[in-house]
Amino acid sequence: MNQNFMPLFPHANQLDLGVDYINQHISELDRSIPDAAYSYELAIEYLAENRFNANNFKSIRGELNVLFNWTWFVCGMSIAEIDRIALRKFIDFCNQPPAHLIARTSYPFFITEAKTTLLQANPKWQPFVHRGLGKYIRKTSTLKAQLSLLSSFFLFLNDVEYHDKNPAAILLRRLNVNNTHVADPEVGEKALSSLQWRSVWDVVNELADKQPEKHQRSRLLFALLYLLYPRVSEIAARPGFTPLMSSFFKHRSGNWVFKIPRSKGGKSRIILCPDELLQCLKDYRRYLGLSDLPQPDEKIPLFVRHKAGTHGRDTGVLNAQLGIEAIRNIVREIFDLTASKLTSDEPHAAGELRQFSVHSLRHTGISTSIAAGTPLQVVMKNAGHADLSTLSIYISADLQQQVTATVSRDL
Repeated sequence: MNQNFMPLFPHANQLDLGVDYINQHISELDRSIPDAAYSYELAIEYLAENRFNANNFKSIRGELNVLFNWTWFVCGMSIAEIDRIALRKFIDFCNQPPAHLIARTSYPFFITEAKTTLLQANPKWQPFVHRGLGKYIRKTSTLKAQLSLLSSFFLFLNDVEYHDKNPAAILLRRLNVNNTHVADPEVGEKALSSLQWRSVWDVVNELADKQPEKHQRSRLLFALLYLLYPRVSEIAARPGFTPLMSSFFKHRSGNWVFKIPRSKGGKSRIILCPDELLQCLKDYRRYLGLSDLPQPDEKIPLFVRHKAGTHGRDTGVLNAQLGIEAIRNIVREIFDLTASKLTSDEPHAAGELRQFSVHSLRHTGISTSIAAGTPLQVVMKNAGHADLSTLSIYISADLQQQVTATVSRDL
């Protein structure tokens, strides 16, 4: 069967009408898989029930898209035929997908045809994304999330009497580290070594001095990610939230802090800003022609774009806050440049750095903060974790940081 996947499910506001090319494709597919159109209608109905939660909708749509593509185009079978054995094969496929189905960055499902304004499949889109250069490996947490979403979908299929089993729930109950090819927690996301971080920071400063128009922003970004270790979603634009310069403010204690509103876990938090971070903020703001530190009512985005947006709600807008993907790309660029400089003298460090992501900076910040002697309760609150047990993965994540118990937190 054909193993080229395609976007099958439209945006939330188009579920009722569908997309022309998809509707035609489903009609043709119904000739070889008799209930293809019916199972697709049920999936649309399920998505419609979840359309008002943007994050849930996007996650569910992504998982259903991969499942339906694999079932129809790889296996040539009906969704109704999926049992525990078939779903196990599907999971193995997702854990080790063909290289041609993996993109280096995420792309939207659809593009708009200029002449007709009709939606078309984005030729750059692929169902799997791997931003590093090493082997594609999924973490156990990713697999659990996938099975959980699919389990809810199969429960819906049970309710409408289309399917009499829930193979995803069965696999989720039986999931363990011995029966699936996913990443060991020790080899997944991890912290940069002292050498890697120092090299990255040197490159950031060199670029900021040589190309201030582009990399003054990068210097503040890296300082913020390392010293305050926020999640990337907490400093990027997302539906209903745009971080502003005034996220930095002077607390009644007299100290400057950075506020992160309600985020993962549902709690907002404020984090004390080190002098090094405030200096990077001042340098960036001076370059933008602003006062050294923000005013309480400032509405200026925290990280402004250098180029106007080309799609989405900020099309044509220049002074808009960077989104998650843009921040990831900045970090990826710096990591790759640093790795190139390290290749001749430190090839292993360079190879690792090419596989790290923006989340690795959060790990680095937390790990070095713990190693520097910051009380665990403070690290936990700054990181936005709910309990101390979560910090265990950072305490033992890096051998060098275990040996060196007093790592400096200075930039």
